[in-house]
Amino acid sequence: MPVSAYALVTLFALCSVGVGWLAVRLVARVGGPTRRMAYLLPVAAGFLAFYLIGHRLGVAIGPEIPLLGFQVALIGDLTIGFAAALAIALPQAIVVKAWTVRRSEAPVADPGR
Repeated sequence: MPVSAYALVTLFALCSVGVGWLAVRLVARVGGPTRRMAYLLPVAAGFLAFYLIGHRLGVAIGPEIPLLGFQVALIGDLTIGFAAALAIALPQAIVVKAWTVRRSEAPVADPGR
C-alpha cells in the first residue's frame, strides 16, 4: 500500500475522532455523558461510516476533490461520518441516563447489619 494511502487512512481516522468528539459534545449539552468512554462508540461509528461509504461501497456523495492522490468526496464523507457518530451518541446518552437513574433508585444495602 502506498504511503499516500496510509496518510489518507490517518486523515480519516483523525476526522472520525473529530466528528465523534463533536457528536458527544453536542449530546452532552442535552445531558449526555462526557467521560472518556463516551467517545469510543461515536468515534468508531464515524470511522466505520468512512470505511463503508468510501472504501467498501465506493460511494461518492457530494463533490470530489483530489486529496493525497485519491478522489475523495470529503464534505459528503464528513457529513455521513458525523451523522453516524450522532446516531450512536444519542442512544448511548439515553441508555446511560436510564441506567444512572435506575442505579440511583436501587436500594442501598445497610452495612451495619
